[in-house]
Amino acid sequence: MAGTLAMVDTPEPLLPAARDRVDILIVDDTPAQRMAVESVLTELEENVVAVDSGREALRYLLDHDVAVILLDVNMPEMDGFETAALIRQRPRTRNVPIIFLTADTDELHAARGYSLGAVDYLFSPFLPEILRTKVKVFVELARMHAQARRHAEERIALAAEQAARAAAEANNVRLGVLAEATRVLTRPLESASIAGDLLRAVLPYMADLAGVVSGDVTRSLEAEGVWLRVDAEGRLGPPPAGAAVHREILDAALRVIVSLKLETLIAKDGSGVWAIVAPLPARGAALGAIAFAMLDSGRRYTTADIDLVRDLASRTAIALDNRSLYREIEERDRRKDEFLAMLAHELRNPLAAISNAVSVLEKLGRQDDDTARIRMIIGRQTHHLARLVDDLLDVARVTTGRIIVERQPVALADVARRALQAFDAAGKTAQHEIVLKTDAVWVIGDASRLEQVVANLLDNALRYTARGGRVIVSVQRDGTDAILRVSDTGRGIPSALLPQIFDLFVRGGGAGHARADGLGLGLTLVRRLVELHGGSVEARSAGEGLGSELVVRLPVSAEPAAPPRMPSPSSFRPTRILIVEDNDDARESLRLLLELDGHEVRAAVSGEDGLDHAQSGDFTIALVDLGLPGIDGFEVARRLKTMARGAALRLVAISGYGQPLDRKRAQAAGFDAHLVKPVDTEHLRTVLAELTPA
Repeated sequence: MAGTLAMVDTPEPLLPAARDRVDILIVDDTPAQRMAVESVLTELEENVVAVDSGREALRYLLDHDVAVILLDVNMPEMDGFETAALIRQRPRTRNVPIIFLTADTDELHAARGYSLGAVDYLFSPFLPEILRTKVKVFVELARMHAQARRHAEERIALAAEQAARAAAEANNVRLGVLAEATRVLTRPLESASIAGDLLRAVLPYMADLAGVVSGDVTRSLEAEGVWLRVDAEGRLGPPPAGAAVHREILDAALRVIVSLKLETLIAKDGSGVWAIVAPLPARGAALGAIAFAMLDSGRRYTTADIDLVRDLASRTAIALDNRSLYREIEERDRRKDEFLAMLAHELRNPLAAISNAVSVLEKLGRQDDDTARIRMIIGRQTHHLARLVDDLLDVARVTTGRIIVERQPVALADVARRALQAFDAAGKTAQHEIVLKTDAVWVIGDASRLEQVVANLLDNALRYTARGGRVIVSVQRDGTDAILRVSDTGRGIPSALLPQIFDLFVRGGGAGHARADGLGLGLTLVRRLVELHGGSVEARSAGEGLGSELVVRLPVSAEPAAPPRMPSPSSFRPTRILIVEDNDDARESLRLLLELDGHEVRAAVSGEDGLDHAQSGDFTIALVDLGLPGIDGFEVARRLKTMARGAALRLVAISGYGQPLDRKRAQAAGFDAHLVKPVDTEHLRTVLAELTPA
């Protein structure tokens, strides 16, 4: 650089020393001039960087930002103009201020410098104060720009942080809404309708107006589903009838149900999505639609809200579909139970007639061996049919958890003994060797149900053991367990069948054996009844032809205190009996049986006929069938109790319906006893003796 710089005193810097320094770049090929300019600018207390060529300047600018560039015009290889042109080509340095320094006063050179974007063009010699002042202006501008940039970055960072915090808070709220909705949707399937509870769980966060629309609206516009709206005071209630916005959303719901595609409704003012309507898909069809709308609040839905609605719709559809399937299963179970009850009733009517007829034949028939044997066969098969009906109903009740177990101390040895006595009386053990081994062991349970367990196990052993075989029934104590064993020398259980022997409808029979008769219900019922008593059962067998053993374990109970001695039953006394039964065979066979026992009997074929007989006769006991045509047995009982002698008349229900609910209904209607067809003759005689006044 030609010329010299005049040195003058400069005032103190205006900015404090603690401020951030900026870079000032000096580009000059003359060392003396570089040093002179550096010395002038030292008082600015900035970072002064000096290089000796345009190439070095460009290299420095690649990695550094500078406040101003002091550029010599006349330099070898690459002069100041060429360097300035290259600086202006780079985006990073395009706007950096350039002050040309030169001794050449050619105006054309100055014009060229300004054309290259120079902010000033100084001719030497010039005063140091002027140079410092000019440079200081650009230094302060650079500092201001840097500060503004930092503030902008801080504001951006703050805004980003606030947005992230708001998004996180909104996401937490959405997760909370989803969790609350999930709690509602995962309640027990038998609980009440979930639509209203779901809307209460997600409002008012999700919407001002929301609804779950059934798929039935595609067939009936009256079935608009369940809707809730948030009023100005934040209370939940139904929306106003006939509201236009409600109809608009309902129309969208109708479209969504048909298309199975989510719809969003855009505000007319362009402010965004004000309503979301999503389908409730299940098994390829729409169960309905769920809708959310922002009305008075003026809020608008985001993409995250739309995703949340889509998730809620999916979960709601699953819950509604499960609820629908559960109700279908419940309805099928109800129909099945009704069918089984009706089947039992229809089967027990002819069984009752047959059983009564056999009892009559016992009194009237010939007593030769052939006749007695035929009567025994009829009685045994009638008992077997009645047992199959009972097993069928009991399995249905046990598998659905509707069987009742009355718990009290029971002597397990007595239970086993009574079961064997019943089999002996029916002649079912005559062809086998039966061994009973018992110890005194007490359990808590239902004596009749436990006797049913023993009977089913014994029946199973007899069925699979050939004539002359042995069946051993034993009752023992093993620590805290009562052990009931029924073992036999029969055909045994194949190893492949052992794991399934207690499954429903599984019947025995191995290689070379025909499957035994029966429905495969007995052992299933045994397992369920034993489990209801807190016990377990297992089957053991060494293989085919080597017999089998079934072992029941029940918790042991302490022996109870001896009950007080009951008076002996009263002796038999004939009495006047009214029979009300619509089945001709059952009615006539029961009449004959009772008359042979010495009773005076009148028979009625319907409820109305029975009431007429009761008005005109003086009866002690009435045997009433519950399933009468016209007025049923329950109504007959209620009317009989209102008659003049109704209080003294003892009522006995005889029915093919024997479930606990039927017994409770009979008791509530005024019956003194409830007998299930076919009625055991000795049990009937005992009941009549107990009800006949002395």
